[in-house]
Amino acid sequence: MSREASELRVLLKMIRDFGGSASWPVLVNNCSKYGIQFLDLKSLLEIAKERGLIKEEAGIYTLVRTVGH
Repeated sequence: MSREASELRVLLKMIRDFGGSASWPVLVNNCSKYGIQFLDLKSLLEIAKERGLIKEEAGIYTLVRTVGH
């Protein structure tokens, strides 16, 4: 599995752990606990949005669908 795919899975898990949606400050404050570097967070969120995995409205990131294992 590529590094990007692995980090995307972790990002989706983090959002899922917060009930399926999380604000930008929550993601920033918790990204290191999940092993995501702060500098990678915004680009990972953009990739997830482009792939239709999450949506963003007013700074709240919400899961749209999850990736099957």
